[in-house]
Amino acid sequence: MKPIQMLAAVASAALLASVSACGSGGSSSTGGSAGGAAGGSTGGSVNIGVSTSLTGSIASFSQSGMQGIQLAVSDLNAGGGILGKKVKVVSADDNLTPATGASNMRSMITNDHVVAMFGPVASSIASAEEQLAAQYKVPIFFHMANDSSLMTKTFTPYAFQIVPNTVMEPRAVADYLAQKIKKGKPITVGTFAPDYSFGHDTVSGFLKALDDLHVNYKVVKQEFPPLAATNIGSYLSALVAAKPDYVFNAQYGGDLDAFTKQAESYGFFKHTTVIGMYGYLDMKALGSQSPAGAIGFDRAPFWAIKNPQMATFVKNYKAKYGDYPSTWATLGYAAVQQWAWGTKKAGSFDGTKLTKVLPGTTPPTILGKLQIRACDHQTETPEYVGTISKTGNSKYNGVHLFDDPMFKAPFDQIALTCAQVKALQP
Repeated sequence: MKPIQMLAAVASAALLASVSACGSGGSSSTGGSAGGAAGGSTGGSVNIGVSTSLTGSIASFSQSGMQGIQLAVSDLNAGGGILGKKVKVVSADDNLTPATGASNMRSMITNDHVVAMFGPVASSIASAEEQLAAQYKVPIFFHMANDSSLMTKTFTPYAFQIVPNTVMEPRAVADYLAQKIKKGKPITVGTFAPDYSFGHDTVSGFLKALDDLHVNYKVVKQEFPPLAATNIGSYLSALVAAKPDYVFNAQYGGDLDAFTKQAESYGFFKHTTVIGMYGYLDMKALGSQSPAGAIGFDRAPFWAIKNPQMATFVKNYKAKYGDYPSTWATLGYAAVQQWAWGTKKAGSFDGTKLTKVLPGTTPPTILGKLQIRACDHQTETPEYVGTISKTGNSKYNGVHLFDDPMFKAPFDQIALTCAQVKALQP
């Protein structure tokens, strides 16, 4: 085992032990019921639930997101809790399967009496959990899964999405790319994405955005390997052979890191500009193998969000976990802030009351004051795009971040309109 792998394994084991230690508090919860606890007498505790992929190729995302949620809960409890009650986190591994995720969530609602859920990484699992949120009237906050269908085709008033979705993200990337390419210049494009709804929707959104921006492009190859595939050689070889000018990659976590390392062995980055979801965790894991000059996109890079609340969060996160926060930790923390603010505003842990007071508001979070749009419960978050630096940033552990200035795509330029959303909702 290489040193970096060994450190990752130790950190993973430590986090899982921490998750296990704080995840069994159902019997001590005083306010829970299958439909959520009502506000009432103070004292005791309430549970919130997280069913996500704590093992496997995308575990680093889930574990980091869990750390953000745990820190948010710790800060809430240090300030007296919510409505006079302490908050506990109940968690479980979904094994990257919708059936397991749904089973975990049902158990958390009926046995642990959670009053809110925080969503998984994979949108396929999020969709299964979303239906349970509607059935049991327990709100669910998606800070990682971002398929646009969650807020359109399968929308329920009990679901909220703080992460930029699969329409917003590829549109932002297409906007950035269109600015870099001389108008009218023909380019060739390849795509590489996991073979499920998120991958297909993200790729489709990217290509449609190029059409809308009148970019002169030709798709020369599209590959859709299975999520968490251990052998992508044949898929990558086919892409390399097509020699595209640009490759839009919708992979993430360990899958994106594996792609990058294998692509480098082909010399792929010398002739092709790869566009990928390169966040802090990926760049740290890749180290000197970070693809300098590639285009990266990120949903909430801590170093690009300048406000006192974010600065305090970064300082406290680093003190607690010994590292800087990933996007997933940042969004997990902010999602808990949204839930806590809405619960206080409702004066109750009841999920139905929360759904009536939270939409259309602008809860203060470490991301700033961003509105939760009433028509689809999508937080009006921007998307960040930039070129990966050739040199590591000495301030941030030598990690290769994006060169300044970064492109910050505003929400109103990349999101569906409410009229478009309503036409897609049930």
